[in-house]
Amino acid sequence: MKRLKENMSSNQLVNEALEQFSEWARPWTYVLETLAAKGLTVQNAALVEEVWQEANSSTHWIQPSFESGAELANAALRARYSWLSEAAISNLVRGASYMWK
Repeated sequence: MKRLKENMSSNQLVNEALEQFSEWARPWTYVLETLAAKGLTVQNAALVEEVWQEANSSTHWIQPSFESGAELANAALRARYSWLSEAAISNLVRGASYMWK
């Protein structure tokens, strides 16, 4: 039970860090600013890196498909990280889309 609570609070911290970015005039700073969020542990930062890598996976952005890269990345994040909030997913996909432009 304690481990479950730790995971919940860890996931909540990661969600909050992913959600708080607002400097979209400088989208290339998204992941660095997120990793610099107060309160993130080494494990939280590793999880941020992991979800960022998933959001930026070339399988979402270079596949010929009727779906856009953003739609594919969004669906993959929802499926793999069901605990991510809508705002966190939105920011991850938005940040990744700038990287692939």
